[in-house]
Amino acid sequence: MDPGFRDIIVAILTLSFIVFVALFGHVPALRKTPIGWGHAFIWKTLPRLFTRFDIAITGGLMVRSIKGLFNYLMYDKHPLIQLFYLGMVGGGQYLFYLGAWPRLWSTFHQIMVPIVCATPYVTLYLASYSDPGYITRENHHRAMKLYPYDYINFKPGYVCSTCQFEKPARSKHCPICKHCIAKEDHHCVWINNCVGHKNIKYFFAFLMSTNLILAYGFYLSFFMIRQIVKDTLPAGTNFSDLTWGAYANEFFLCLVLDVWLGIVCLLCLMTGLMSVGFTSYHFYLLWAGTTTNETFKWTDWKEDIAAGEVWMARDPTRNPFTGRWSAHTPGPLNALNWPVQNDKVVYRIVSQEEMEYLDKHLVWTRVEDFSELDNVYDIGFKKTLEGVIWDTQF
Repeated sequence: MDPGFRDIIVAILTLSFIVFVALFGHVPALRKTPIGWGHAFIWKTLPRLFTRFDIAITGGLMVRSIKGLFNYLMYDKHPLIQLFYLGMVGGGQYLFYLGAWPRLWSTFHQIMVPIVCATPYVTLYLASYSDPGYITRENHHRAMKLYPYDYINFKPGYVCSTCQFEKPARSKHCPICKHCIAKEDHHCVWINNCVGHKNIKYFFAFLMSTNLILAYGFYLSFFMIRQIVKDTLPAGTNFSDLTWGAYANEFFLCLVLDVWLGIVCLLCLMTGLMSVGFTSYHFYLLWAGTTTNETFKWTDWKEDIAAGEVWMARDPTRNPFTGRWSAHTPGPLNALNWPVQNDKVVYRIVSQEEMEYLDKHLVWTRVEDFSELDNVYDIGFKKTLEGVIWDTQF
């Protein structure tokens, strides 16, 4: 392999790994792995070291300037990441036009390429400009009936300090969108919008369209390069007789000889792996009946149980659905006809003095294992997926 090209590949792989660690190292499943440690080093250790250096040199001027920029990027709605995404997609499509479009070998692909190339723009628009599930005073009563309280992560009676109304189960106030969001999953910088109850289907469409264009682009460019390899072999050489090493050497040589096609192939491969991983994680959340926001809550419970700070009681007199709505109503799945019930009440007790505030009419026991907690929102992958596609309006 050409040393220069090898260095390019190593640089791309290294950059892709650093980006993955920086963006996804906070995921609870990776928190206690080298990826999680790398994420902590990037976002905690390095800033602390830089702050000490800046205070010693400029009295903290650089840190204040960077914090102002960081707060704008992280806590204000802006289209910078969207523009970056559009630049990546548009730039990749332009490179594909230069290197691959003349080599398309069938009318089918000449028709499909423009269609596939258009899907990310359509789904990005839908995900970005759709209502994620803003909770207002006008629809608050209906939002309260979307999901039952589980009395673990979500308990009735908590008031949003900004919106000044009781927080429905599974909702979260987004400091960027300045609203409480029904079934808030996370605020996604790629779409410059929250992902919530109403627009999560568009978010999944956006993810799938991104995976589609990357997979299709890699498929076409890979087979074009493969054909170039065949055409450049000496006469009489049987392609199937090539060793893996010889084939890889020829393949990478072709990437250098046709640089535009090579860039498209590598770009689709590297970014495609991250996109598929991110999409797989969100499908896992559907399978587990949880959200990104709730996953962090469950991780905290695991750590508190390990520390012996979690106590639980059963309250058979409590309404197992929401604690207040008792009438059963037919129709789409909601808090009134939720199929999973739970009569457990769970609290985190750090000091013995806090035990005095617990309901004396209930028998409280220490939770010894995470399996003792029930996720009432885990109603099966099929029903959860149906709830994403056919979301209940409120």
